[in-house]
Amino acid sequence: MIATLSLSSLMMGTGLSYAAIRVPNRAEALELWSGRLLLAGLGLLGAGLPLFR
Repeated sequence: MIATLSLSSLMMGTGLSYAAIRVPNRAEALELWSGRLLLAGLGLLGAGLPLFR
């Protein structure tokens, strides 16, 4: 479950960072949320590492 949440958060963050290139008038908000999602995905992955051991 944690791996699925982490992967989906990382994928959404990657998608938003790609969309920030395409939509320059909303780039600041898209980059902000993509960074947050990427950090959340990496945080979930790090929190789940003891479970995969």
